[in-house]
Amino acid sequence: MATNAIYNINSIDAGDLTSSSATMKYPVGSSLVIKEAAKAQPSGFIYVKAHAGFATVGTPFEITAGSGGDAEVITKAIATLASGAQVGFNTHAVTSGEYFFAQVSGVLTAAAKAGITAGDFVKVDNTETDVETDGTTLTVNSIGMAKTSTASSAISLAIIPGRTVTISA
Repeated sequence: MATNAIYNINSIDAGDLTSSSATMKYPVGSSLVIKEAAKAQPSGFIYVKAHAGFATVGTPFEITAGSGGDAEVITKAIATLASGAQVGFNTHAVTSGEYFFAQVSGVLTAAAKAGITAGDFVKVDNTETDVETDGTTLTVNSIGMAKTSTASSAISLAIIPGRTVTISA
């Protein structure tokens, strides 16, 4: 009789949320939700392998299926997609090929274009490495809402849990 492993991450090293590793520490694709005392909304994460380096904290990328081996859930550059794109963000600098927990919901600091006002919905467009305003109404492109206005090329962003979006050209 065949057996299957059940992966249920009950705990992680807290430092693993803010660091990356050249070796896989958890099953790729594992997801977890953490409620930090300082934040009202829980934060969601998924364990992935980086397709590229992310020097800027809060760089948006798409989370997608890999092509085999131990990298079945990976990041990829933002690209035009009619629907169903899951967008994640790095919470620390990441080197290409490293494994890390990408944040997919909750409040985080995101790289942002100028012109975003607190309360605006935000989106990412094809090939972008930051978020931009999507207006004051939720659309199929909106990944979340700005909690702050653009300052120093970054905003505080609340990502809508479970949200998949359209990425425009």
